[in-house]
Amino acid sequence: MLKKLKGWILPKEIDFFESLHQQSLSTKVIIDEMAKVYIEGDEKNKQIFELIAAAKQLRKKNLQELNSTFITPVDKEAISRAYIHLHWIVLSVKHLVVEINAYQIYQLNNYHQMFELLCQEITELSAGFKILDSKEYDEVLKKIYEVIHLDNLLIKEYATILATLFKGNDMQQIFEHKEILSQMKEISKRIHFCANQLEDIVFKMN
Repeated sequence: MLKKLKGWILPKEIDFFESLHQQSLSTKVIIDEMAKVYIEGDEKNKQIFELIAAAKQLRKKNLQELNSTFITPVDKEAISRAYIHLHWIVLSVKHLVVEINAYQIYQLNNYHQMFELLCQEITELSAGFKILDSKEYDEVLKKIYEVIHLDNLLIKEYATILATLFKGNDMQQIFEHKEILSQMKEISKRIHFCANQLEDIVFKMN
């Protein structure tokens, strides 16, 4: 009986930082799967859409929990913005897959370095969310700065590939591949933005 009374009176304790970490992990799984599919040249990308749908459901659940509580480790808006930026990463992946399916260009092994950089970026971002609750703020910031560094490397790789692409004569191929590359750059930008939001949470807590 006492346990039931506590459940009615006391607010449910939710580990919001762990929820953010789990959301970032679901995003990481999507990007890892995307890299695997297109580096190997597999046109069967249905699983990516399934993973995106699962991430959407997880985000919905996490936002409902956030909305229903009064006590959070940092202001609700900061946590909500982190979910928004994680969602934008997933949306950008979805946009890339839609473009690839429209152009029917599935062999993207030439862009393996960009895919690998995206995987490294999301790995560092997720690791930052994982240790956020440990109050090791300097370590979290190191993860954030590594994301920014990797984004800079990806921009350089993007420019190098684009310069080579523009030397070709097939205008249709140039335009299609430019759009694919631009969307990959957009995913990286979204990861960078999310790292900035994680940095904002750190500054609010420190």
